[in-house]
Amino acid sequence: MGEDFFGLGGAAPVILMVILFYVLLYRPQKKQQEKQQDMVSKLRRGTKVVTRGGIYGRVDMVKEATIMLEVAEGVVIEVAKSMIATAIVGSEEERKELLSGSAPKDEAVEEANVEEAKDKE
Repeated sequence: MGEDFFGLGGAAPVILMVILFYVLLYRPQKKQQEKQQDMVSKLRRGTKVVTRGGIYGRVDMVKEATIMLEVAEGVVIEVAKSMIATAIVGSEEERKELLSGSAPKDEAVEEANVEEAKDKE
């Protein structure tokens, strides 16, 4: 009877390993992926982003599967949405809005554009 683990016999170690795999690897990765997809779906024109390749730019236009990214004045490249690593936001409020689930306010984006235009002058 000591060898019979919860009446499962030799299958108990395999079942425990599957549960451990799910809890330690699969579930956290799935949550991270959902969070990333949610952040990318909320990107709007004017949001600063960094790609997985390390390219910094500003969202110029959002398409179905890609994003047009302005990397320099007058230089626009097309990047797959899945390659956006993170969004860079100016204020803590914008960051919370982008990561919490509510869409960013258009006024905040416009204010950020105005401030950057002043900084460039």
